[in-house]
Amino acid sequence: MKTTNILLSLPLLLLSVAGCTSDEQGDGPVTNGKGEYAVNFSGNINLTQTKANESPKKEDVATGVKAKISTFVKDDTSSPIVNAQGYTVDASTAGQFNGDDSFTMYLAKGSYDFYAVSANITTSAGIPTFTSGTSTADLQNKVDYLYAKSKNVSIPGVSDAGNNITLSFEHKAVRITIDVKSGTGLELTGWQDGNDHATITPPSVDGCKMTLTSGVITQATSVSTTKDNMETTAVADRASKASYTMLPLAASGGDAHKLTVTFKVKVQVGGRAEENRTYTATLTAPNTSENGSTTAFQSGKNYTYTATLNPTAITFTGATVTDWTTVNTTDDLKPSEPPTI
Repeated sequence: MKTTNILLSLPLLLLSVAGCTSDEQGDGPVTNGKGEYAVNFSGNINLTQTKANESPKKEDVATGVKAKISTFVKDDTSSPIVNAQGYTVDASTAGQFNGDDSFTMYLAKGSYDFYAVSANITTSAGIPTFTSGTSTADLQNKVDYLYAKSKNVSIPGVSDAGNNITLSFEHKAVRITIDVKSGTGLELTGWQDGNDHATITPPSVDGCKMTLTSGVITQATSVSTTKDNMETTAVADRASKASYTMLPLAASGGDAHKLTVTFKVKVQVGGRAEENRTYTATLTAPNTSENGSTTAFQSGKNYTYTATLNPTAITFTGATVTDWTTVNTTDDLKPSEPPTI
């Protein structure tokens, strides 16, 4: 399995400016009229392989992905000196981040802390806004929250490339992936019509907020009573996949931390005519500790289950938990079987 991190480096944007000062000539840093230093962002995705004999692979950040970056004076979190400025990956230069509305960041000489947040999509919708270091609104399911920070960075930089700031993004949401396969005596032929053919009861969002200086998301403590639709792939070779991105969920008594999934599928059993079947099961996860709390579904993890559809039951094998370090579990799930035909 593999871990996905987004790395952003901030090389100086070297501009041709009329009337350059000595600081701006040659390959030196670019300054404005106030003597502040201009920075620009470029980025790549670092795909870290979990096998010891494999080297990390890199690819450019997807074109159009948006992020917001806030800048603070080192160790001073009272108020940002550059507040939540938006950046977008350039369509013509791979991995190059351009400031929205032609914005360029200028910073005076000093030490700074940088915090970046993204929803990993091509619009600003879903990127949290912050007041006093806490997101102003509850976070939502179905959003791939990415977070990065880089602390105590000197401006200007001392390397030949100038300011070379690196931000390593992490997934802060939870990913559920279910590989749906045909079992003995049954052939999965398709999903039933409608957009509710694969559903899940996700974590409740009330009180789930992000802290800007740590990226920690407050865990949900219960599961919603309203189902939400999962993403699915088309059935091919008697198999499919269902997935869902959600908020982290705390472990609690009873079934408050268990997720219910329902699959409405088309199948052929024993060579008979195609028919509709509905399968329901409860997803559980190994309890782990995160930020001092017992967690059922942990921030930044991808829980992968295999669901095998049989004529009278759905069988789930143990989940694999990965960073979005591989941990195998042997916890099997107890599904609800459809009526015997």
